[in-house]
Amino acid sequence: MRRCGFTLIEILFATMILAFGLISLMTGVGNCAAMMTLSREYQQAQYVFSLGELKYPVEESKDVEKDLVVDPDTELAEGYTFERTVDEKKKETNVEDDNLYIVRTRVTWGTGEDQFEELVRYVRQVK
Repeated sequence: MRRCGFTLIEILFATMILAFGLISLMTGVGNCAAMMTLSREYQQAQYVFSLGELKYPVEESKDVEKDLVVDPDTELAEGYTFERTVDEKKKETNVEDDNLYIVRTRVTWGTGEDQFEELVRYVRQVK
């Protein structure tokens, strides 16, 4: 007598192969969604950088440490903070003062501990 159909072992193997395929597919979709979220956050951070630079432009100044510092501003975009700090460049011994300052512009979001974008540049103070 001939039997038609699959054995229990064949059905289990087919189910196992299908499950592994679905697991790998769902992992890929999850990674893609995380990457899209991260990309959107960085794009928004660049937009906040642009808004901050328009509102607080970096211009020539006789007092860089006072004029270019921006306290944390949360009004540019919801959930994002724009701030700028100024530090005097370390002077080397036996070298004439070059009036350079380090300007750090930072946009943070979320908790701010690991989600930030920072732009560092040098600015010369006008005498």
